[in-house]
Amino acid sequence: MIRCGPLIALLVCACPAAAAEARDNDRIPGPVMAHVVRVIDGDTILVDAVPWPAHSLRISVRLRCIDAAEMRSSCPAERRAARKARQRLEALALRGDHVLLTNISGGKYYGRVLADMAASPADLATAMLDGGLAIAYSGGRRERRDCGLWPEQP
Repeated sequence: MIRCGPLIALLVCACPAAAAEARDNDRIPGPVMAHVVRVIDGDTILVDAVPWPAHSLRISVRLRCIDAAEMRSSCPAERRAARKARQRLEALALRGDHVLLTNISGGKYYGRVLADMAASPADLATAMLDGGLAIAYSGGRRERRDCGLWPEQP
């Protein structure tokens, strides 16, 4: 009789670690052209990415390095800031007929990919930061915020 127990134990332990390492190292440098379907909020856009001719993929893209106010916050000031952030991102993202995705990766973002995104000529995350409509975010744990962290925009 062949004893498979040690081999199975090794595979069970090694496969998740290998999959996690592959997931962390999987990055597509881009650029990948995409058409904006809709802006979901101040840091996420639904796009039809066009990685190859005559092929597209509908995917939500979270902008790398920023965090915007939450649309579903219990804080009225944060909801107002979130609406303004979404409106500004819509104006930026819909300037041309497409956006360019670069530095594309997966991650913890609930089925979204994480990427840098540019709409001629601006990097969208930088524009949102410069406009005071997002804060810098490195992907770690979000800080607990009091209502009113997001300043009222004119």
